[in-house]
Amino acid sequence: MKTSAKIELLRGLMKKNNVSAYIIPSSDPHISEYLPDYWKSRSWLSGFTGSAGTVVVTTKTAALWTDSRYFLQAEKELTDSGIELCKLGLPETPSLEAWITKQLSKGDNIGFDGKVFQTTQAKSIIDTLQKSGIECKSNLDLITPIWENRAAMPLGKAFIQELKYAGKSVSEKLEEIRKVMLTKGASAYLLCALDEVCWTFNIRGNDISYNPVVLSYGFIDSKQAILFIDTQKIDENIANHLNEQGVTLLPYEKIDGHIGKLGKSDVILVDPSKTNYHLYTSIPDKARIIEATGIVTEIKAHKNSVELEGFRNAMKEDGIALVDFFYWLELNLGKTKITETSIGEKLAEFRSKRNDFVSESFSSIVGYADHGAIVHYSATKETEYEIKPKGFLLIDSGGQYRNGTTDITRTIHLSEPTEEEKIDFTLVLKGMIQLAMIKFPAGSRGSQLDTLARMAMWKLNINYGHGTGHGVGSFMNVHEGPMQFRPDNHLPIEIGEVMSNEPGLYRQGKYGIRIENLIACTPDIENEFGKFLKFETLTLCPIDTKPIKVDMLLPDEKEWLNSYHRAVFERLSPSLNKEQKEWLKGKTKEI
Repeated sequence: MKTSAKIELLRGLMKKNNVSAYIIPSSDPHISEYLPDYWKSRSWLSGFTGSAGTVVVTTKTAALWTDSRYFLQAEKELTDSGIELCKLGLPETPSLEAWITKQLSKGDNIGFDGKVFQTTQAKSIIDTLQKSGIECKSNLDLITPIWENRAAMPLGKAFIQELKYAGKSVSEKLEEIRKVMLTKGASAYLLCALDEVCWTFNIRGNDISYNPVVLSYGFIDSKQAILFIDTQKIDENIANHLNEQGVTLLPYEKIDGHIGKLGKSDVILVDPSKTNYHLYTSIPDKARIIEATGIVTEIKAHKNSVELEGFRNAMKEDGIALVDFFYWLELNLGKTKITETSIGEKLAEFRSKRNDFVSESFSSIVGYADHGAIVHYSATKETEYEIKPKGFLLIDSGGQYRNGTTDITRTIHLSEPTEEEKIDFTLVLKGMIQLAMIKFPAGSRGSQLDTLARMAMWKLNINYGHGTGHGVGSFMNVHEGPMQFRPDNHLPIEIGEVMSNEPGLYRQGKYGIRIENLIACTPDIENEFGKFLKFETLTLCPIDTKPIKVDMLLPDEKEWLNSYHRAVFERLSPSLNKEQKEWLKGKTKEI
Protein backbone atom coordinates (compact mmCIF):
# COMPACT_ATOMS: atom_id res chain seq x y z
CA MET A 1 0.00 0.00 0.00
CA LYS A 2 1.34 3.44 -0.93
CA THR A 3 1.98 6.06 1.74
CA SER A 4 -0.78 8.26 0.34
CA ALA A 5 -3.31 5.43 0.68
CA LYS A 6 -2.30 4.77 4.29
CA ILE A 7 -2.67 8.45 5.11
CA GLU A 8 -6.16 8.50 3.61
CA LEU A 9 -7.16 5.53 5.79
CA LEU A 10 -5.82 7.38 8.80
CA ARG A 11 -7.75 10.51 7.86
CA GLY A 12 -10.92 8.45 7.70
CA LEU A 13 -10.43 7.37 11.33
CA MET A 14 -9.47 10.90 12.34
CA LYS A 15 -12.80 12.15 11.02
CA LYS A 16 -14.71 9.47 12.95
CA ASN A 17 -12.87 10.42 16.15
CA ASN A 18 -13.23 14.17 15.62
CA VAL A 19 -9.51 14.99 15.47
CA SER A 20 -8.01 17.43 12.99
CA ALA A 21 -4.42 16.24 13.43
CA TYR A 22 -2.78 12.99 14.54
CA ILE A 23 0.80 12.59 15.76
CA ILE A 24 2.89 9.45 15.22
CA PRO A 25 6.25 9.40 17.02
CA SER A 26 9.11 6.96 16.55
CA SER A 27 8.65 5.15 19.82
CA ASP A 28 7.21 2.24 21.78
CA PRO A 29 5.80 1.98 25.34
CA HIS A 30 9.39 2.05 26.67
CA ILE A 31 10.48 5.14 24.71
CA SER A 32 13.13 3.05 22.96
CA GLU A 33 15.48 4.32 20.27
CA TYR A 34 15.43 1.06 18.33
CA LEU A 35 12.02 -0.54 18.08
CA PRO A 36 10.49 -3.98 17.73
CA ASP A 37 8.88 -4.29 14.29
CA TYR A 38 5.48 -4.24 15.97
CA TRP A 39 5.99 -0.63 17.05
CA LYS A 40 7.47 0.84 13.84
CA SER A 41 4.29 2.81 13.14
CA ARG A 42 5.95 5.96 11.88
CA SER A 43 8.09 4.03 9.40
CA TRP A 44 5.11 2.00 8.22
CA LEU A 45 2.94 5.05 7.64
CA SER A 46 5.48 7.46 6.13
CA GLY A 47 8.01 5.26 4.37
CA PHE A 48 10.85 7.07 6.18
CA THR A 49 13.00 4.40 7.83
CA GLY A 50 15.43 6.50 9.90
CA SER A 51 15.51 5.78 13.62
CA ALA A 52 14.37 9.27 14.68
CA GLY A 53 11.39 11.24 13.45
CA THR A 54 7.82 12.33 14.18
CA VAL A 55 4.96 12.55 11.68
CA VAL A 56 1.90 14.79 11.95
CA VAL A 57 -1.06 14.20 9.66
CA THR A 58 -3.86 16.75 9.37
CA THR A 59 -7.02 16.53 7.30
CA LYS A 60 -5.21 18.11 4.34
CA THR A 61 -1.45 18.15 5.01
CA ALA A 62 1.31 16.07 6.59
CA ALA A 63 4.84 16.74 7.83
CA LEU A 64 7.79 14.86 9.31
CA TRP A 65 10.43 16.23 11.69
CA THR A 66 13.87 14.63 11.84
CA ASP A 67 17.43 15.71 12.66
CA SER A 68 20.49 16.40 10.53
CA ARG A 69 21.63 12.76 10.51
CA TYR A 70 18.67 11.92 8.28
CA PHE A 71 18.07 14.99 6.09
CA LEU A 72 19.33 13.39 2.88
CA GLN A 73 17.74 10.02 3.62
CA ALA A 74 14.38 11.60 4.46
CA GLU A 75 14.37 13.69 1.28
CA LYS A 76 14.76 10.51 -0.76
CA GLU A 77 12.29 8.34 1.15
CA LEU A 78 9.57 11.00 1.36
CA THR A 79 9.55 11.66 -2.38
CA ASP A 80 5.96 11.61 -3.72
CA SER A 81 4.60 10.77 -0.24
CA GLY A 82 2.80 14.07 0.25
CA ILE A 83 4.71 14.53 3.51
CA GLU A 84 6.65 17.76 4.01
CA LEU A 85 10.16 17.41 5.52
CA CYS A 86 10.84 19.68 8.50
CA LYS A 87 14.56 19.79 9.28
CA LEU A 88 15.14 20.02 13.02
CA GLY A 89 17.77 22.47 14.16
CA LEU A 90 17.48 24.87 11.25
CA PRO A 91 16.30 28.40 12.13
CA GLU A 92 13.58 28.40 9.48
CA THR A 93 12.07 25.10 10.68
CA PRO A 94 8.93 25.55 12.81
CA SER A 95 8.49 23.46 15.91
CA LEU A 96 5.93 20.68 15.75
CA GLU A 97 3.61 22.70 17.99
CA ALA A 98 4.00 25.89 15.92
CA TRP A 99 3.29 23.98 12.72
CA ILE A 100 0.14 22.38 14.18
CA THR A 101 -1.07 25.73 15.52
CA LYS A 102 -0.75 27.24 12.05
CA GLN A 103 -2.63 24.33 10.44
CA LEU A 104 -5.49 24.11 12.97
CA SER A 105 -7.99 26.49 14.48
CA LYS A 106 -9.28 27.20 17.98
CA GLY A 107 -11.70 24.44 19.02
CA ASP A 108 -9.97 21.73 16.96
CA ASN A 109 -8.68 18.50 18.52
CA ILE A 110 -5.46 16.58 17.98
CA GLY A 111 -4.88 12.95 18.89
CA PHE A 112 -2.03 10.60 19.73
CA ASP A 113 -1.47 7.27 21.42
CA GLY A 114 -0.15 8.03 24.91
CA LYS A 115 1.27 4.51 25.21
CA VAL A 116 4.02 5.38 22.72
CA PHE A 117 4.50 9.03 23.65
CA GLN A 118 7.24 10.31 25.95
CA THR A 119 5.68 12.12 28.91
CA THR A 120 7.91 15.19 28.56
CA GLN A 121 6.96 15.69 24.94
CA ALA A 122 3.28 14.93 25.49
CA LYS A 123 3.00 17.50 28.30
CA SER A 124 4.79 20.13 26.22
CA ILE A 125 2.51 19.59 23.22
CA ILE A 126 -0.66 19.59 25.33
CA ASP A 127 0.31 22.73 27.25
CA THR A 128 1.37 24.64 24.14
CA LEU A 129 -1.67 23.76 22.04
CA GLN A 130 -4.16 24.41 24.82
CA LYS A 131 -2.94 28.02 24.85
CA SER A 132 -4.23 28.25 21.28
CA GLY A 133 -7.54 26.61 22.16
CA ILE A 134 -6.60 23.24 20.69
CA GLU A 135 -7.42 20.20 22.85
CA CYS A 136 -5.63 16.84 22.90
CA LYS A 137 -6.95 13.28 22.99
CA SER A 138 -4.03 11.31 24.37
CA ASN A 139 -5.39 7.75 24.42
CA LEU A 140 -6.21 7.40 20.76
CA ASP A 141 -4.65 4.51 18.84
CA LEU A 142 -5.58 5.04 15.18
CA ILE A 143 -2.75 2.95 13.75
CA THR A 144 -3.73 -0.56 14.89
CA PRO A 145 -7.11 -0.54 13.05
CA ILE A 146 -5.50 0.28 9.68
CA TRP A 147 -2.19 -1.63 9.89
CA GLU A 148 -2.74 -4.93 8.11
CA ASN A 149 -0.18 -7.73 8.43
CA ARG A 150 1.43 -6.03 11.39
CA ALA A 151 4.35 -7.90 12.94
CA ALA A 152 3.68 -9.88 16.13
CA MET A 153 4.87 -8.75 19.53
CA PRO A 154 8.34 -10.22 20.19
CA LEU A 155 8.44 -13.36 22.32
CA GLY A 156 12.17 -13.91 22.80
CA LYS A 157 13.40 -15.64 25.94
CA ALA A 158 15.19 -13.71 28.69
CA PHE A 159 18.54 -14.86 30.05
CA ILE A 160 20.68 -13.94 33.04
CA GLN A 161 23.62 -11.54 32.76
CA GLU A 162 25.94 -13.46 35.03
CA LEU A 163 27.75 -11.84 37.94
CA LYS A 164 31.14 -12.35 36.24
CA TYR A 165 29.94 -9.87 33.60
CA ALA A 166 27.63 -7.62 35.65
CA GLY A 167 29.93 -7.06 38.62
CA LYS A 168 27.00 -6.54 41.02
CA SER A 169 24.15 -8.84 42.02
CA VAL A 170 20.50 -7.83 41.70
CA SER A 171 20.16 -7.54 45.48
CA GLU A 172 23.21 -5.23 45.61
CA LYS A 173 21.73 -3.04 42.89
CA LEU A 174 18.36 -2.89 44.64
CA GLU A 175 20.04 -1.86 47.89
CA GLU A 176 21.91 0.93 46.10
CA ILE A 177 18.74 2.12 44.33
CA ARG A 178 16.76 2.20 47.59
CA LYS A 179 19.45 4.28 49.29
CA VAL A 180 19.18 6.87 46.51
CA MET A 181 15.37 6.76 46.73
CA LEU A 182 15.61 7.76 50.38
CA THR A 183 17.85 10.73 49.61
CA LYS A 184 15.34 11.92 47.00
CA GLY A 185 12.34 11.48 49.28
CA ALA A 186 10.75 8.78 47.12
CA SER A 187 8.94 5.75 48.50
CA ALA A 188 8.55 4.12 45.07
CA TYR A 189 10.35 4.15 41.72
CA LEU A 190 9.02 3.27 38.26
CA LEU A 191 11.34 1.94 35.56
CA CYS A 192 10.13 1.92 31.95
CA ALA A 193 13.29 2.10 29.80
CA LEU A 194 14.22 -1.44 28.77
CA ASP A 195 17.96 -1.05 29.29
CA GLU A 196 17.38 0.23 32.81
CA VAL A 197 14.99 -2.59 33.73
CA CYS A 198 17.36 -5.21 32.31
CA TRP A 199 20.42 -3.70 34.00
CA THR A 200 18.66 -3.57 37.39
CA PHE A 201 17.49 -7.19 37.28
CA ASN A 202 20.62 -8.55 35.50
CA ILE A 203 18.65 -9.97 32.61
CA ARG A 204 19.08 -9.66 28.87
CA GLY A 205 17.01 -10.68 25.85
CA ASN A 206 16.55 -10.25 22.11
CA ASP A 207 13.20 -8.49 21.74
CA ILE A 208 14.80 -5.59 19.86
CA SER A 209 17.38 -5.93 17.12
CA TYR A 210 20.90 -4.95 18.24
CA ASN A 211 19.83 -4.12 21.83
CA PRO A 212 20.00 -7.16 24.15
CA VAL A 213 16.84 -6.29 26.06
CA VAL A 214 13.52 -7.92 26.88
CA LEU A 215 10.12 -6.17 27.06
CA SER A 216 9.51 -5.47 30.75
CA TYR A 217 8.82 -2.86 33.40
CA GLY A 218 10.22 -2.47 36.90
CA PHE A 219 8.73 -1.16 40.15
CA ILE A 220 10.72 -0.75 43.35
CA ASP A 221 9.65 0.38 46.80
CA SER A 222 11.05 -0.20 50.27
CA LYS A 223 9.48 -3.65 50.58
CA GLN A 224 9.39 -5.16 47.12
CA ALA A 225 10.96 -5.11 43.68
CA ILE A 226 8.63 -6.22 40.89
CA LEU A 227 9.60 -7.25 37.38
CA PHE A 228 6.63 -7.05 35.01
CA ILE A 229 7.36 -9.44 32.17
CA ASP A 230 5.60 -11.96 29.93
CA THR A 231 5.91 -15.22 31.84
CA GLN A 232 6.65 -17.05 28.55
CA LYS A 233 9.99 -15.25 28.49
CA ILE A 234 11.15 -16.51 31.90
CA ASP A 235 12.08 -20.12 32.64
CA GLU A 236 11.98 -21.71 36.08
CA ASN A 237 15.70 -21.25 36.75
CA ILE A 238 15.56 -17.51 36.06
CA ALA A 239 12.40 -17.15 38.14
CA ASN A 240 14.01 -18.92 41.09
CA HIS A 241 17.18 -16.87 40.75
CA LEU A 242 15.25 -13.59 40.74
CA ASN A 243 13.10 -14.68 43.69
CA GLU A 244 16.27 -15.42 45.66
CA GLN A 245 17.44 -11.89 44.89
CA GLY A 246 14.24 -10.40 46.32
CA VAL A 247 12.34 -9.94 43.06
CA THR A 248 8.62 -10.64 42.49
CA LEU A 249 7.46 -11.53 38.98
CA LEU A 250 4.15 -10.28 37.58
CA PRO A 251 2.69 -10.35 34.05
CA TYR A 252 3.83 -7.56 31.71
CA GLU A 253 0.34 -6.12 31.21
CA LYS A 254 -0.28 -5.74 34.98
CA ILE A 255 1.87 -2.61 35.28
CA ASP A 256 -1.06 -0.21 34.68
CA GLY A 257 -3.19 -1.74 37.41
CA HIS A 258 -0.32 -1.80 39.90
CA ILE A 259 0.49 1.86 39.35
CA GLY A 260 -3.20 2.71 39.59
CA LYS A 261 -3.35 1.42 43.17
CA LEU A 262 -0.88 3.96 44.58
CA GLY A 263 -2.29 5.97 47.48
CA LYS A 264 -1.88 9.35 49.12
CA SER A 265 1.06 8.14 51.21
CA ASP A 266 3.03 7.10 48.13
CA VAL A 267 5.73 9.30 46.60
CA ILE A 268 6.79 7.83 43.25
CA LEU A 269 9.88 8.87 41.32
CA VAL A 270 9.30 8.97 37.56
CA ASP A 271 11.66 9.97 34.76
CA PRO A 272 9.30 11.81 32.37
CA SER A 273 11.77 11.50 29.50
CA LYS A 274 11.67 7.69 29.73
CA THR A 275 8.07 7.03 30.77
CA ASN A 276 5.14 6.82 28.38
CA TYR A 277 2.33 9.29 28.91
CA HIS A 278 -0.32 6.60 29.37
CA LEU A 279 1.52 5.15 32.37
CA TYR A 280 2.23 8.59 33.76
CA THR A 281 -1.45 9.51 33.66
CA SER A 282 -2.33 6.13 35.26
CA ILE A 283 -0.77 7.33 38.52
CA PRO A 284 -3.64 8.46 40.80
CA ASP A 285 -3.84 12.16 41.62
CA LYS A 286 -3.67 11.35 45.33
CA ALA A 287 -0.13 9.95 44.97
CA ARG A 288 2.73 12.44 44.75
CA ILE A 289 5.08 12.34 41.75
CA ILE A 290 8.73 13.33 41.80
CA GLU A 291 9.91 14.01 38.24
CA ALA A 292 13.67 13.46 37.95
CA THR A 293 16.35 11.75 35.93
CA GLY A 294 16.05 8.03 36.61
CA ILE A 295 18.10 6.69 39.50
CA VAL A 296 19.28 3.77 37.36
CA THR A 297 20.15 6.14 34.51
CA GLU A 298 22.78 7.71 36.72
CA ILE A 299 24.05 4.57 38.46
CA LYS A 300 24.26 2.50 35.28
CA ALA A 301 26.31 5.17 33.49
CA HIS A 302 29.19 4.66 35.95
CA LYS A 303 30.64 1.29 34.98
CA ASN A 304 32.06 -0.81 37.80
CA SER A 305 35.53 -2.40 37.60
CA VAL A 306 34.16 -5.72 36.31
CA GLU A 307 32.22 -3.99 33.54
CA LEU A 308 35.25 -1.89 32.54
CA GLU A 309 37.46 -4.96 32.34
CA GLY A 310 34.74 -6.59 30.25
CA PHE A 311 34.89 -3.67 27.84
CA ARG A 312 38.66 -4.08 27.48
CA ASN A 313 38.27 -7.78 26.70
CA ALA A 314 35.44 -7.14 24.25
CA MET A 315 37.55 -4.51 22.48
CA LYS A 316 40.34 -7.00 22.00
CA GLU A 317 37.97 -9.53 20.42
CA ASP A 318 36.43 -6.80 18.28
CA GLY A 319 39.86 -5.55 17.24
CA ILE A 320 40.86 -9.01 16.04
CA ALA A 321 37.65 -9.24 14.00
CA LEU A 322 38.36 -5.82 12.47
CA VAL A 323 41.91 -6.81 11.52
CA ASP A 324 40.44 -9.92 9.89
CA PHE A 325 38.05 -7.70 7.97
CA PHE A 326 40.39 -4.93 6.83
CA TYR A 327 43.06 -7.48 5.85
CA TRP A 328 40.43 -9.34 3.80
CA LEU A 329 39.23 -6.09 2.23
CA GLU A 330 42.73 -5.09 1.15
CA LEU A 331 43.38 -8.51 -0.39
CA ASN A 332 40.10 -8.65 -2.30
CA LEU A 333 39.39 -5.06 -3.36
CA GLY A 334 39.46 -4.81 -7.15
CA LYS A 335 39.56 -8.59 -7.52
CA THR A 336 36.01 -9.49 -6.50
CA LYS A 337 32.79 -7.51 -6.33
CA ILE A 338 32.43 -5.80 -2.97
CA THR A 339 29.44 -3.60 -2.15
CA GLU A 340 28.26 -1.51 0.76
CA THR A 341 25.87 -4.23 1.94
CA SER A 342 28.35 -7.07 1.46
CA ILE A 343 30.83 -5.19 3.68
CA GLY A 344 28.25 -5.12 6.47
CA GLU A 345 27.67 -8.83 6.01
CA LYS A 346 31.40 -9.59 6.03
CA LEU A 347 31.94 -7.58 9.21
CA ALA A 348 29.17 -9.54 10.94
CA GLU A 349 30.75 -12.78 9.74
CA PHE A 350 34.18 -11.98 11.19
CA ARG A 351 32.69 -10.75 14.48
CA SER A 352 30.57 -13.89 14.82
CA LYS A 353 33.76 -15.94 15.15
CA ARG A 354 34.98 -14.06 18.21
CA ASN A 355 34.63 -15.12 21.85
CA ASP A 356 31.45 -14.01 23.66
CA PHE A 357 29.97 -12.41 20.52
CA VAL A 358 26.17 -12.20 20.54
CA SER A 359 25.09 -9.83 17.75
CA GLU A 360 25.86 -6.56 16.03
CA SER A 361 25.21 -3.49 18.22
CA PHE A 362 23.55 -1.64 15.32
CA SER A 363 23.17 -2.02 11.58
CA SER A 364 26.55 -1.22 10.04
CA ILE A 365 26.79 2.17 8.34
CA VAL A 366 28.89 1.68 5.21
CA GLY A 367 29.17 4.81 3.08
CA TYR A 368 31.39 4.80 0.01
CA ALA A 369 32.25 8.04 -1.80
CA ASP A 370 29.38 10.56 -1.51
CA HIS A 371 27.29 8.08 0.51
CA GLY A 372 29.74 8.71 3.34
CA ALA A 373 28.39 12.25 3.60
CA ILE A 374 25.00 10.86 4.69
CA VAL A 375 25.68 10.62 8.42
CA HIS A 376 23.42 7.65 9.17
CA TYR A 377 23.29 6.20 5.68
CA SER A 378 21.67 2.79 5.44
CA ALA A 379 22.65 0.90 2.30
CA THR A 380 20.13 -1.30 0.49
CA LYS A 381 20.50 -3.57 -2.51
CA GLU A 382 18.74 -0.86 -4.55
CA THR A 383 20.88 2.08 -3.41
CA GLU A 384 24.28 0.55 -2.66
CA TYR A 385 27.52 1.35 -4.45
CA GLU A 386 30.12 -1.13 -5.53
CA ILE A 387 33.41 -0.35 -3.77
CA LYS A 388 36.16 0.68 -6.19
CA PRO A 389 39.88 1.11 -5.42
CA LYS A 390 39.64 4.88 -5.14
CA GLY A 391 38.31 7.51 -2.71
CA PHE A 392 37.09 7.30 0.87
CA LEU A 393 35.16 4.43 2.46
CA LEU A 394 33.47 5.12 5.83
CA ILE A 395 32.53 2.15 8.01
CA ASP A 396 30.69 2.63 11.32
CA SER A 397 29.94 -0.68 13.04
CA GLY A 398 29.82 -2.44 16.37
CA GLY A 399 29.25 -5.67 18.23
CA GLN A 400 27.42 -6.93 21.28
CA TYR A 401 29.60 -9.20 23.39
CA ARG A 402 28.57 -10.77 26.70
CA ASN A 403 31.20 -8.61 28.42
CA GLY A 404 30.77 -5.33 26.55
CA THR A 405 29.39 -3.31 23.66
CA THR A 406 31.56 -1.91 20.86
CA ASP A 407 31.07 0.98 18.44
CA ILE A 408 33.83 2.01 16.05
CA THR A 409 34.17 4.10 12.90
CA ARG A 410 37.10 3.96 10.54
CA THR A 411 37.42 5.91 7.31
CA ILE A 412 40.03 4.54 4.92
CA HIS A 413 41.31 5.84 1.60
CA LEU A 414 41.39 3.31 -1.21
CA SER A 415 43.82 5.13 -3.54
CA GLU A 416 45.92 8.30 -3.39
CA PRO A 417 44.18 11.07 -1.43
CA THR A 418 43.97 14.61 -2.75
CA GLU A 419 45.26 17.58 -0.79
CA GLU A 420 41.70 18.50 0.23
CA GLU A 421 41.02 14.95 1.39
CA LYS A 422 44.22 14.92 3.44
CA ILE A 423 43.40 18.22 5.12
CA ASP A 424 39.85 17.12 5.92
CA PHE A 425 40.93 13.73 7.25
CA THR A 426 43.62 15.28 9.43
CA LEU A 427 41.19 17.83 10.86
CA VAL A 428 38.92 14.99 11.99
CA LEU A 429 41.87 13.04 13.40
CA LYS A 430 43.13 16.09 15.32
CA GLY A 431 39.72 16.55 16.89
CA MET A 432 39.50 12.92 17.97
CA ILE A 433 43.03 13.00 19.44
CA GLN A 434 42.52 16.29 21.28
CA LEU A 435 39.51 14.88 23.12
CA ALA A 436 41.24 11.53 23.75
CA MET A 437 44.30 13.01 25.44
CA ILE A 438 42.73 15.84 27.44
CA LYS A 439 43.10 16.05 31.21
CA PHE A 440 40.32 18.06 32.78
CA PRO A 441 39.00 19.25 36.15
CA ALA A 442 36.28 17.12 37.74
CA GLY A 443 32.92 18.72 37.00
CA SER A 444 33.77 19.63 33.40
CA ARG A 445 30.72 19.30 31.20
CA GLY A 446 30.09 17.40 28.02
CA SER A 447 29.41 20.68 26.23
CA GLN A 448 32.82 22.01 27.25
CA LEU A 449 34.75 18.92 26.20
CA ASP A 450 32.83 18.72 22.91
CA THR A 451 34.61 21.92 21.88
CA LEU A 452 38.01 20.19 21.86
CA ALA A 453 36.99 17.94 18.97
CA ARG A 454 35.84 20.90 16.86
CA MET A 455 38.51 23.55 17.41
CA ALA A 456 40.82 22.56 14.54
CA MET A 457 37.85 22.59 12.15
CA TRP A 458 36.46 25.85 13.50
CA LYS A 459 39.72 27.60 12.62
CA LEU A 460 38.86 26.84 8.98
CA ASN A 461 35.14 27.63 9.37
CA ILE A 462 34.18 23.93 9.26
CA ASN A 463 31.78 22.12 11.59
CA TYR A 464 29.64 18.98 11.83
CA GLY A 465 25.99 18.72 12.78
CA HIS A 466 26.00 15.75 15.18
CA GLY A 467 27.29 15.35 18.71
CA THR A 468 30.87 14.25 19.29
CA GLY A 469 30.03 11.38 21.60
CA HIS A 470 27.35 9.34 23.37
CA GLY A 471 27.37 6.97 26.31
CA VAL A 472 27.64 3.22 25.65
CA GLY A 473 26.10 0.42 27.70
CA SER A 474 27.74 -2.72 29.09
CA PHE A 475 26.35 -5.49 26.86
CA MET A 476 23.45 -3.11 26.54
CA ASN A 477 22.24 -0.31 24.27
CA VAL A 478 24.95 1.23 22.12
CA HIS A 479 23.45 4.66 22.91
CA GLU A 480 22.87 5.50 26.55
CA GLY A 481 22.70 8.67 28.62
CA PRO A 482 22.60 10.94 30.36
CA MET A 483 26.15 12.05 29.47
CA GLN A 484 27.14 13.15 25.96
CA PHE A 485 29.74 15.25 24.21
CA ARG A 486 27.59 17.80 22.42
CA PRO A 487 27.04 21.57 22.56
CA ASP A 488 23.73 21.34 24.41
CA ASN A 489 24.59 18.68 27.03
CA HIS A 490 25.74 20.38 30.19
CA LEU A 491 26.11 17.36 32.46
CA PRO A 492 29.57 16.66 33.90
CA ILE A 493 31.63 13.78 32.56
CA GLU A 494 32.41 11.45 35.47
CA ILE A 495 34.58 8.48 36.40
CA GLY A 496 33.42 5.14 34.99
CA GLU A 497 31.46 6.55 32.07
CA VAL A 498 32.17 4.93 28.71
CA MET A 499 31.57 7.17 25.72
CA SER A 500 32.23 7.44 22.02
CA ASN A 501 34.68 9.97 20.60
CA GLU A 502 33.62 10.52 16.99
CA PRO A 503 34.11 13.86 15.25
CA GLY A 504 33.32 13.96 11.55
CA LEU A 505 33.47 16.09 8.42
CA TYR A 506 31.01 15.73 5.54
CA ARG A 507 31.16 17.22 2.06
CA GLN A 508 27.80 16.59 0.40
CA GLY A 509 28.13 14.93 -2.98
CA LYS A 510 31.79 14.05 -2.36
CA TYR A 511 32.65 12.08 0.80
CA GLY A 512 32.30 11.77 4.54
CA ILE A 513 35.00 11.24 7.16
CA ARG A 514 34.47 10.06 10.73
CA ILE A 515 36.92 8.46 13.16
CA GLU A 516 35.50 6.89 16.31
CA ASN A 517 36.96 5.22 19.36
CA LEU A 518 35.32 4.41 22.69
CA ILE A 519 36.87 6.04 25.75
CA ALA A 520 36.39 5.58 29.52
CA CYS A 521 36.64 8.39 32.04
CA THR A 522 39.24 7.55 34.71
CA PRO A 523 40.95 9.38 37.60
CA ASP A 524 44.13 11.31 36.87
CA ILE A 525 45.52 13.19 39.88
CA GLU A 526 44.36 15.31 42.79
CA ASN A 527 46.49 18.27 43.84
CA GLU A 528 46.22 21.78 45.25
CA PHE A 529 44.26 22.80 42.14
CA GLY A 530 41.63 20.12 42.59
CA LYS A 531 40.74 16.72 41.17
CA PHE A 532 41.60 15.97 37.56
CA LEU A 533 40.24 13.26 35.25
CA LYS A 534 41.37 11.77 31.94
CA PHE A 535 40.27 9.28 29.30
CA GLU A 536 41.41 5.73 28.61
CA THR A 537 40.97 4.80 24.95
CA LEU A 538 39.38 1.34 24.82
CA THR A 539 39.03 0.66 21.09
CA LEU A 540 41.80 -1.35 19.44
CA CYS A 541 42.04 -0.89 15.67
CA PRO A 542 44.55 0.92 13.45
CA ILE A 543 43.70 4.34 12.01
CA ASP A 544 44.49 4.81 8.34
CA THR A 545 47.70 6.85 8.09
CA LYS A 546 47.64 7.28 4.30
CA PRO A 547 45.32 10.33 4.31
CA ILE A 548 47.13 12.07 7.18
CA LYS A 549 48.83 15.39 6.42
CA VAL A 550 51.53 14.82 9.01
CA ASP A 551 52.76 18.42 9.15
CA MET A 552 49.30 19.46 10.41
CA LEU A 553 49.70 17.33 13.55
CA LEU A 554 51.10 18.91 16.70
CA PRO A 555 53.96 16.98 18.35
CA ASP A 556 51.73 15.67 21.15
CA GLU A 557 49.05 14.61 18.63
CA LYS A 558 51.67 12.72 16.64
CA GLU A 559 52.99 11.04 19.78
CA TRP A 560 49.45 10.09 20.86
CA LEU A 561 48.82 8.38 17.51
CA ASN A 562 52.12 6.51 17.56
CA SER A 563 51.53 5.42 21.15
CA TYR A 564 48.00 4.28 20.30
CA HIS A 565 49.24 2.24 17.36
CA ARG A 566 51.91 0.60 19.53
CA ALA A 567 49.18 -0.44 21.97
CA VAL A 568 47.02 -1.79 19.14
CA PHE A 569 49.86 -3.93 17.84
CA GLU A 570 50.88 -5.17 21.31
CA ARG A 571 47.32 -6.18 22.26
CA LEU A 572 46.20 -7.73 18.98
CA SER A 573 49.28 -9.24 17.33
CA PRO A 574 49.59 -12.32 19.62
CA SER A 575 46.19 -13.49 18.35
CA LEU A 576 46.96 -13.06 14.63
CA ASN A 577 48.55 -15.34 12.06
CA LYS A 578 51.91 -14.48 10.50
CA GLU A 579 50.49 -12.68 7.47
CA GLN A 580 48.02 -10.63 9.48
CA LYS A 581 50.71 -9.74 12.01
CA GLU A 582 52.93 -8.35 9.25
CA TRP A 583 49.96 -6.46 7.81
CA LEU A 584 49.15 -4.94 11.21
CA LYS A 585 52.81 -4.00 11.75
CA GLY A 586 52.66 -1.97 8.56
CA LYS A 587 49.38 -0.31 9.54
CA THR A 588 50.69 0.69 12.98
CA LYS A 589 54.21 1.87 12.07
CA GLU A 590 55.24 5.27 13.37
CA ILE A 591 54.57 8.35 11.29
